[in-house]
Amino acid sequence: MVAVAIVGKYVGTNVAARFCGIEKRDAAALGWMMNTRGLTELIVLNIGLSLGVISPLLFTMLVIMALVTTFMTSPLLEWIYPKQQIRETMVEPVTEEVAANYRILVPIANPSTQQGLIQLAAAIAASNQPPSADSPTSAAVYPLSLIQLEEEYAYQSTPASVERLIADRRSQMLDLIETLEPPFIRSLVHPVVRATRDIGQETANIAERDRIDLVLLGWHRPAFSKNRLGGRVGQILSTARADVAVFVDRQHGKLEKLLVPYVPNVHNDLGLEIALRLVLNSPDCSLTILRVAQEHQTSDLTYELKTLMNQLPDSLLQRIHIPQVESQNPIAAVVQASGEADLTIAGASREWGLERQTLGFYADQLAVQCYSSLLITRRYSRVTSHLASVLPSTTEITQKPEVSA
Repeated sequence: MVAVAIVGKYVGTNVAARFCGIEKRDAAALGWMMNTRGLTELIVLNIGLSLGVISPLLFTMLVIMALVTTFMTSPLLEWIYPKQQIRETMVEPVTEEVAANYRILVPIANPSTQQGLIQLAAAIAASNQPPSADSPTSAAVYPLSLIQLEEEYAYQSTPASVERLIADRRSQMLDLIETLEPPFIRSLVHPVVRATRDIGQETANIAERDRIDLVLLGWHRPAFSKNRLGGRVGQILSTARADVAVFVDRQHGKLEKLLVPYVPNVHNDLGLEIALRLVLNSPDCSLTILRVAQEHQTSDLTYELKTLMNQLPDSLLQRIHIPQVESQNPIAAVVQASGEADLTIAGASREWGLERQTLGFYADQLAVQCYSSLLITRRYSRVTSHLASVLPSTTEITQKPEVSA
């Protein structure tokens, strides 16, 4: 009787849940929870016995069945959902270890080749001068290394082999952080290593859940084939509810001369904010805002950014130059100007011939032809300010509703 009761409840619930699209682990948990009878079953059995509906022998058999199925539920659920698995699936912020009002999430595929990406994130996040009591650091960088689970591990915690991979990856991340210069910025970098079945979606979920200000990605050329993003970079760009920047590292190392080819749009505004943040963080950094226009046309800053520029200190404005060039081929003009820069920051936009929610063919051209390193920016929200934490007197440029890039 006990076996029949278990099979009837568990198998029926499990099969129905799987048919409805519920994952194997969750379907099994539903089956075991439905299998338990609990106090209600005992009350019903006592009423049936007092009314003479069931015999004492059947009553005893049913009570044993109810007790067995009830007591077996807790260990079976712990078998299916170990505490480690519960901790991994709970909605916990990855940024709880530090109170930072500016957060950069940096997905890392291969720690051994991503030093430039982390170094750029640290430069955007904080000043290259040690923090002091008058100017404490209020930013953090979170290198995120996600390990792809190729199989669906039902009824088990993360396999020991994956746990070893996580430990090895964390060790690699810590070794990478120790190479960052200057040494004091290493305290701003907090690695996060996890196992997941969907790297792109997990990255987007973390960015939204932890209110990440900027997701900084490394560029992979195959993702840009046929004028459309593919793979994980494209998935994150399409789904992340946060501002995103894609970095093409030429391994120049220096970040002293910045170039922002500017056409008024929200994506270039994001690129200009990040450039201004870099200049504010480093007294050795200069910025050229290159206004590219067709012949007999003009290219000007937006009203919001003009207002912002008027709020910048004179010492900073002396390191900002805003020339204008006329060219029938804007991309060629940008590529030529990039020869004098360490980092070119370009917004992903239709003004450059780029498709919506992609970086597009021209972005691929810039990534291949640009002499300097390249940062391509895609804005998600116009409300997010990337300057508030380094320029306290500056609030958000404007308070506008969220827009999807």
